[in-house]
Amino acid sequence: MTEEGRRESSLEELSLADEELTAARSLLEAGLARVSLTRAYFAVFHAARACLYAAGFEPRTHSGVHHLFNLHFVKSARFEPGTSRLMARLRKYREEADYSRAFVIDADGAREELESAQVFVEQVRAQVASARNG
Repeated sequence: MTEEGRRESSLEELSLADEELTAARSLLEAGLARVSLTRAYFAVFHAARACLYAAGFEPRTHSGVHHLFNLHFVKSARFEPGTSRLMARLRKYREEADYSRAFVIDADGAREELESAQVFVEQVRAQVASARNG
């Protein structure tokens, strides 16, 4: 992928992250906390991909996104270690929400996770803007 292609992909991924956050909020307001978490995960996933594309990486899988993000952004202290835990936690919640009938989360718990996802997306947006301007 060219540098211009990575830049465009990064912006597209941020747009997808915003769309997922909007869906997560709407689902939470509709009383669908479990499903809201799945959208919060995808907001974080798309934001992480945006960050990676902006830095010149091209992850191909969910695991690749997590690995590359942790290696190049968390271990280098560009993002807090808690970011890695957020990504892992939301990924686990998404898998459990999709595949386990026993998974339950209340509205307050889902709201807290959604707020964390929102903060992460904004941090990535700042990182991507810095990479474009730097």
